[in-house]
Amino acid sequence: MARILLFGRQTDTIGVGGFGRERNTIEQPNKDNVILFPKTIDFYQIELTRMLETERYGEAMNLLRFLLQCESGDPRADEEWAALLGWLETMRPEETGDSAGEEPEESETDMLSRAVKDKAEADSRYVDRLLQSLFSGTSVEKMLLALEQLTYAEHPGINAALIQWLRTAKLHPIVLFKGLQALKRRGAEGPVTFSRQGKIQQLDIEDTPLSLADFPPKFSEIIGRVQQISEVKEPTLSYFAEHTWADFLAFIYGSPAYDSLLSRSQDEMDVWAAALHAVIQESMQGGADVEEIREMYGITSENKDHWKQAYEVMQNFMRSVKPV
Repeated sequence: MARILLFGRQTDTIGVGGFGRERNTIEQPNKDNVILFPKTIDFYQIELTRMLETERYGEAMNLLRFLLQCESGDPRADEEWAALLGWLETMRPEETGDSAGEEPEESETDMLSRAVKDKAEADSRYVDRLLQSLFSGTSVEKMLLALEQLTYAEHPGINAALIQWLRTAKLHPIVLFKGLQALKRRGAEGPVTFSRQGKIQQLDIEDTPLSLADFPPKFSEIIGRVQQISEVKEPTLSYFAEHTWADFLAFIYGSPAYDSLLSRSQDEMDVWAAALHAVIQESMQGGADVEEIREMYGITSENKDHWKQAYEVMQNFMRSVKPV
């Protein structure tokens, strides 16, 4: 899957991507304290590849800086990361924060909008080809890139085409969510009907979350809980807590699972935080000590059924996004 880093929490730390063009963050680790295991290194290598394939160069640079602050135990990997970071900084100096000049820094959104406008002016069929990438559905990666560019393209037929696409195409849930986001950012409003898991559903475009702040506060607190638990023993796990949870919210948005999560009380959020911790650990290390995780989050036998449900839903999500 294209790991879609959707939401962001801005702090005085390094960035890792964000919802739309926001930034996800993690504090710089102490190299003496953070050790990367071989399975974890493989996990990060895959993430880097996906970032580069989807042209998320700023996120790749931030991830490389993070990795170079960790102890990998693999000199070859360290050399490759340093060389790749150096190449990216040379090719994209605007991402380093060291650009000379007095002019205000152009935001990533502004740069993308300008690039899309330039391409459209140079090629009269540019928008048509982007729409064709969506309707052909041959590659999820291409659809995601097309959606991002169509968000900023100026053409009177884009909104109607996107609505038709959502109504008629069989889409991965995260691609569907990104389509709703694109429409909202373009100023579209009103209901959209689509098929999801064989059922017809309807959502209002204007209700689509564009940031984590658009969701109930209890959802964002889950991230903080995971980071609080993992920051001492597993600081690298907390690195992906926010974007994995954001991907999950995008994946279930508008589904019965989302409605079930909405109905849960604030006190029940620890169950979902524990499930999130477990599936990230499984993805990074090839397995997880579920009993230990449940104990760390205070999950008792009274919450056994809720835990089982949350864990199964999260595992299904992780299985679903792997091949995308």
